[in-house]
Amino acid sequence: MKQKENSIVTVLLLAVLLNIVCAVIFVPYLRTGRAFILDWDMRTLYASNFENLRTILQNWRNSGTLPFWSWSSFLGNDFYSTKLFYFQDPFDYPFALTDMPYTDIITIQTYLKFLTAGFCFLYYASVNHYSRRTKLTGSLIFAFSAYNLQTMMHPFFASFFVFLPLYFAGIDRYIMDRKKGLFILMVFFLFVNNYYLFYSVSLFTILYFIWRWDREYHTMKGMWASAFKLIGCYLIGFAMSGVVVVPEAISILSNSRVGARSATLVFESVLPYLDYLTGLFTPTSMLANRGAEISKLYSYNTENYSVMAVFLWGSSLCSLMVPQYLFGKHREKSSLISMIVISLVALIPILSSAMHGFSEPSFRWLGSVSFFLIAMILPLIEEPDMDRHVLLWSLLAASIVLAAGTALIAIADGKELSLIKDDYYLVLICLPSLLVTGAALYYRITKVLLPVILAELCLVSWFTYFGSPSFNYLNKVDMDRTASILGEKGYYQEWVAQFDPESRQEVVRHYIDSWGVYWGLSTNFNLYYDLMGLMAYDSTYTASTNDLKLLDQEHVQDYLPWTFNITNPDIMTLVSTKYAVVAEKSQVPFTNAEYITDYAGMPVYRNEDYYNFGKTYTDIMTYDDYDPSMTGLLRSVLIVHPDDYDEIKALLGNEEITGFEEAVPDGNNFYATITANEPGFAVMSVPWHKGWSVTVNGRQVKTYAVSGGLIGIPVTAGTNKIVGTFTPVGLKAGMYATIAGTAGFILLMIIDTILKLRKR
Repeated sequence: MKQKENSIVTVLLLAVLLNIVCAVIFVPYLRTGRAFILDWDMRTLYASNFENLRTILQNWRNSGTLPFWSWSSFLGNDFYSTKLFYFQDPFDYPFALTDMPYTDIITIQTYLKFLTAGFCFLYYASVNHYSRRTKLTGSLIFAFSAYNLQTMMHPFFASFFVFLPLYFAGIDRYIMDRKKGLFILMVFFLFVNNYYLFYSVSLFTILYFIWRWDREYHTMKGMWASAFKLIGCYLIGFAMSGVVVVPEAISILSNSRVGARSATLVFESVLPYLDYLTGLFTPTSMLANRGAEISKLYSYNTENYSVMAVFLWGSSLCSLMVPQYLFGKHREKSSLISMIVISLVALIPILSSAMHGFSEPSFRWLGSVSFFLIAMILPLIEEPDMDRHVLLWSLLAASIVLAAGTALIAIADGKELSLIKDDYYLVLICLPSLLVTGAALYYRITKVLLPVILAELCLVSWFTYFGSPSFNYLNKVDMDRTASILGEKGYYQEWVAQFDPESRQEVVRHYIDSWGVYWGLSTNFNLYYDLMGLMAYDSTYTASTNDLKLLDQEHVQDYLPWTFNITNPDIMTLVSTKYAVVAEKSQVPFTNAEYITDYAGMPVYRNEDYYNFGKTYTDIMTYDDYDPSMTGLLRSVLIVHPDDYDEIKALLGNEEITGFEEAVPDGNNFYATITANEPGFAVMSVPWHKGWSVTVNGRQVKTYAVSGGLIGIPVTAGTNKIVGTFTPVGLKAGMYATIAGTAGFILLMIIDTILKLRKR
């Protein structure tokens, strides 16, 4: 009974401590009416993708249509295999079923994630039987470490990281007591939650397992046999996640971002090396996203557009305690080797690429390292028997880094010190807590450690969020208004249908001027209105969209390889764009346009070259013979890959039919009708995907990726009733894997239970 009461007190104390720091973060936003919309991605990607999730779930609830295909995600996208990448955590779904604005949702979600991070680490510390003081201190540091403060700006990353301690707790339970259940369940959960991040965590697990085994047994005896058994448990957990992960893996492997890795051994800039060396001592979260010159010293882009920043800081305790395991009397061989391996992987681009899924180099995988450093210092928090010689040198080094490190990085990068002087106080304000922490450790005055660390975390958290000019300028009312520029969801489409009833039997896309109408705030606002638009910020876009860039990359791709804004009028016509909403006539994109009326004070124009859903072709050429100056040919000439040329040419007829008689996109299906006098070849304005199965008059036909990655099919003489049905590639195989994995998990738990009963 006593232990239960102590546990409750610990939980309540941690809740109080977490809420103190959370109050520092959130109360300023609530009092001033500022929007808790952090970073460009949160506004342009996460908010609008969340609205797409809300739409998909509502359609699923109303019609029973499984959430496989999204018609409003750019020209169309495999929602299940790509967009669920952003929505696989338990925080999203309860809110997606409400009508709350995203500005409220993200505030509540982020608060809950901070609490989750703290309590998950509390469980990890409890598994390892630490005292209350150690549990509280470690949990607080983890919840508000630089990595966690930073990753909260990317909700789908944060939802993964906050649960990470439970995964490592599962490993510890296996090492100490051979209990497998938690580990298997966390493998399953984290794979489903974010396979992208769990890939690097899986690799890091090898290092953690060796380190943790050595700490537990001080010998390598029996480790490898035990490790292979744990690998078997890992495979069971992976198999259980198959119904989600297999389709996702197949999809991402076809994405152009995979394989865009750096094969070099050194970075072109000195910044990654200097940032990594100072990352343990510098609270980078309040520097890297400030939008000032000082931010450029701690965050930059690789040539493949990957933002690199080092977030290893975990309070002054980490800065001063980690060196104890690398030098002096507390030196551990496994800790030293681990840090050497981690540093080599981080600082050699080709290895960093491997940790990033063989994509561009990134330091995102350092989230595992951030946890590892905090876990490493728990024994010293428990019994702060510090090597005073190492402590003094660590304190001196950390003080120098905070006092002069930023200036030295600026000089090495060729920046003038005068450009960063106004923000230099940000690194200096952490000096007092560092010195007090160092003194407390030196003289073993442990009672002051928790209050000092709490104050330090409050300070860093405030400057990371509301204290940053990049994150406190947006008014909540204005942000909420941007979600209703075109009215409530579906209202604009109904308004169009009132004066254009034929649009109900047509595929109609709309050009919305990104600056005149959307104020340049996002390329994804079409998701708010469930609108089939021409813009997207989409890092998991349908792979066939790469062919669209071949038609005219300059007028298809926007500021990044995964951002799109079609402004070429010929391509607009190709993808069934009928209307444009602009702020003024000069923004009308169509070659032949007619003014229709005003909508919410904005003129609406019709594309006079519009035709419904697609057409048949009689002429053909390959991408090899095509160049972007020829977009005028798209209305009459079929553009194909050389490998398909002969096969498609044989299917062409002599009749050119412009527009389908009817076409209706509906959930995971589309229905269309076209009548021809002879057999021919038709192109439909739907992105080609292996998941599409298309029938003509009930007979399945082969589909081709043509004219910018659209679906091309053969048609017959007479009336062609065309039905397209989408099923994610790999879904069936994933279901079998989930069934097998779940059966394996149940069987393993039964066997373990029987063996334990026999031992009794």
